[in-house]
Amino acid sequence: MERAIIIGWILTGLGGAFLFLAGVANFLKAPPAVKSMDEVGYPLDLLRTFGVCKILIAILCLYPATSFIGTILATGWMGGAMAAHVRVKDKFFIQTVVPIIIWVGFGLRHQAAMHSLLGF
Repeated sequence: MERAIIIGWILTGLGGAFLFLAGVANFLKAPPAVKSMDEVGYPLDLLRTFGVCKILIAILCLYPATSFIGTILATGWMGGAMAAHVRVKDKFFIQTVVPIIIWVGFGLRHQAAMHSLLGF
């Protein structure tokens, strides 16, 4: 395997693992997830729904045949999370970094597709 592809899988795995674990925390109603929902003003009855969404997005990112749509969905999901945190003047570093990591990982794994997307 080429070095760039290996690094791409590692980055995609890190981003996907973050989303997956955050989704599991939401689904299990872990105290940090409950606190975060409360801080940004979302009702707690959405916690499990958010958890399922995060888990599905992580799976889509990690499965090669659906990694492009998963990457786009992860970007959208984290953009919404970023907006929620900005609205309440909370930190949003993680919500910015995770989609960047996922996109870089996707780009390293699918270089031809990225060249087409970027117009090279």
